[in-house]
Amino acid sequence: MKKIILILVLLLSICFIPPMHLHAQQLPYYTQFTSNIFMLNPAVSGTKGEVNACINYRMQWIGYDDAPRTASASIHARLLEGKMGLGAHVLQDNVGPSQQTNLGGSYAFHLQFPDCELSAGFAGNYTRYTLIGSQMTLHNTQDPAINQMVTNTTAVTDAHVGIYLYNDRFHIGASAMHALKSEAKFYKGDSIKDGTIKYITHFYSSLGYNYSMHPDYIYENTFFVNYIKGIPIMVDYTLRLHYKQKFMTGISIRLRDAIAIHAGVTFLDNFQVSYSYDILINRLRNYSSGSHEIMIKYNFNRQANDRNGPKVNKFARQKYNIF
Repeated sequence: MKKIILILVLLLSICFIPPMHLHAQQLPYYTQFTSNIFMLNPAVSGTKGEVNACINYRMQWIGYDDAPRTASASIHARLLEGKMGLGAHVLQDNVGPSQQTNLGGSYAFHLQFPDCELSAGFAGNYTRYTLIGSQMTLHNTQDPAINQMVTNTTAVTDAHVGIYLYNDRFHIGASAMHALKSEAKFYKGDSIKDGTIKYITHFYSSLGYNYSMHPDYIYENTFFVNYIKGIPIMVDYTLRLHYKQKFMTGISIRLRDAIAIHAGVTFLDNFQVSYSYDILINRLRNYSSGSHEIMIKYNFNRQANDRNGPKVNKFARQKYNIF
């Protein structure tokens, strides 16, 4: 199972889950969530320029066999003079004997105000969920939920919802992922084995503020919170410094879990490569050398201050891509 991750500041609602069930983090964690927030909130669709694309790869808990490995690609864009956003993503998440391949599409409706924009979004998702029985070790070999003799795949559909209020200086967002609480049912043709994995609603919230006293420097501050019923709330604070729209460096503090360092470079105006490394501060630090994450982003925005986006201030220009 995956560890707890990210964070939450605003709860959209409280989900009810029977008290005898055990729950854990079911969605991937991203250290570079500030650059990949579209994957955690469908309302971000179309809010990061006219076209925004991202490829991300994360290697978690280096040193553990079959530790989590996550690869994703996403793209979203604003349409109809900024009145709506559309997006799509593909994600491959491997954790030990389980593999999930997720395809999703998102839609967001944008309300534009003089100095900010409010976006409300929805995403539909299709997941192929595979359990590899031969890679599982059981204390009870007669466990009725697991068949070690077969590799079984099932399909799951689900949905995410979110809201996002932002301009070039700040943002505040909240989302509920796995909002339908769908179930992955395995061994459907087996009269003996009955394996069911229940998706739990993940609540995310983010609060960010960009600050600048000089046009060459922009300080990007972001709080991120993740709440999943049954496990501790996790809180992450990230500070990143952007220099001359070309270089980025920063640090994240994830309470009771890790400290991460960030570095990135922008080239050809619209592309950025960034890297982050997690230094564990929890009990896993004695057995793992940390986690690595690399991201390649593309952002296209025709003008810094046009009718397709919220107005910007003197320093933190919309054209400046806070990746």
